Amino acid sequence: MNKRIEFIALMLLAMVVSFLPFVSWPFMWVQTFFHEISHGLAAILTGGNISSIELHIRGSGVCYTQGGMRFIVAFSGYFGAAVCGMLFYLSVAGMGHNKVRVFSLVFGSLVVFSLVMWARDLITILIMLVIAALCFVPLINNWHPRLVQYFMQFIGCYILLDALKTPLYLIDGRSFGDGETLSKLTHLPEIVWVLVWEAAAVMCLYLIWKQLRAVATGPVTP
Repeated sequence: MNKRIEFIALMLLAMVVSFLPFVSWPFMWVQTFFHEISHGLAAILTGGNISSIELHIRGSGVCYTQGGMRFIVAFSGYFGAAVCGMLFYLSVAGMGHNKVRVFSLVFGSLVVFSLVMWARDLITILIMLVIAALCFVPLINNWHPRLVQYFMQFIGCYILLDALKTPLYLIDGRSFGDGETLSKLTHLPEIVWVLVWEAAAVMCLYLIWKQLRAVATGPVTP
């Protein structure tokens, strides 16, 4: 199948699944995980550390950090989720079938590592176990390698879709969340940061589209 058609089909499937109660929750939790771990990694990379991570049933979450550069930490949640979704999809799309199984194992192991290091409450532990199961179950049940690849690409698409939608939830009139934090730090309206995150997510979609065109075209030979 053409790589671009494959991408469109998986994005459309992700949109359909996003409207299905309960079915969408595990994939929504994956995006939340990337959002919160992006806050944490930003703290670590700027000299701080992660105290704990909380994930909630309805898709929200909190990453408690100490130290680091507050602006970068606050900005990195939505931005990091979009970038992680892009890298997740492109990594899987560019791998051979057997390597995708290794990728699935590595990502599942990363989630388990995060659980051990930073999960402190039962709900977060259960959610992280579900996220890890999304990666491990296809391997345990010995799914066909191509099916594993499509499944992991679908997860990447869902991360991107949620990264595109979730900043819009900040336009609710409440003084709460990353947008409000950045607004106070920079004295710019919250809507400015919502638009920046939206632009970042759209750019990630464009970069995937551009990369898939390059893959489909292949090298030009004289």
